[in-house]
Amino acid sequence: MKNICVFGASCSNIAPAYIDAAYRAGSLLAEKNIGMVFGGGDTGLMGAAARGIHENGGRLIGVIPEKLNQPGIAYPNCDELIVTPDMHTRKATMEKLSEGFLALPGGYGTLEELMEVLTLNQLGYISAPVVILNTKGYYDKLIAQLNYCVEEGFTSSACLSIFAVADTPETAVEMLSNMRPAELPDKIRDAIISAGGKA
Repeated sequence: MKNICVFGASCSNIAPAYIDAAYRAGSLLAEKNIGMVFGGGDTGLMGAAARGIHENGGRLIGVIPEKLNQPGIAYPNCDELIVTPDMHTRKATMEKLSEGFLALPGGYGTLEELMEVLTLNQLGYISAPVVILNTKGYYDKLIAQLNYCVEEGFTSSACLSIFAVADTPETAVEMLSNMRPAELPDKIRDAIISAGGKA
C-alpha cells in the first residue's frame, strides 16, 4: 500500500497507553514505507501518530480544514499539508488519497470518520480495508454494537468482513499490509430487486 489513512483523537488528556500505541502505529508505517494520511492535527493521537511516522523517516500528508489550520493546532512537520474549505471536503480528500484505513481510539469525530468508511465500503463507493486498533479494549462496545446490528437483521453478516480488529499496533499494521477488500453483495442491486424492479 502507498498510503494509509489514520483516524484518531485530537484530545491529549487521555491515558499514556493510547498515546504510545498511536506513536508506535506511525513508526511501524514508516518502517514499512507506507505513507500516512491524517487530519493534520498536532495534538492527541493524531499528533502522536504523526510524530511516530515523521521521526522514523516516513511520509506524512496532513489534510486540515481552513478553520483549524492554526498554530498549535496543525502539525508543523507534514511533508504535504492540504487545506480544505470544510470538514466534508477534508474527509473526501483523505479517502481519495488512501488505500486503507486505520482507526485509533477517538471521540465523535473519529467515530464518524470510521462509520463513514465502513458505510462507503458497504455501498461500494470505495473498496479498501479498515482496521480498528482496539487499544485497552476501547472499541469493545462499538464492536459489540456492530455485531448486534447483524444479529437484529439491520446489517448483512457479510459486512462484518469490511473491518478487522487488532489489539496492538503491530497486528494492526500487519493486517493492513495483507488485508484484501471485502467481497460484499451488491446492496443497491438487492434493494432494487426487493422493491420489485430489475437489476
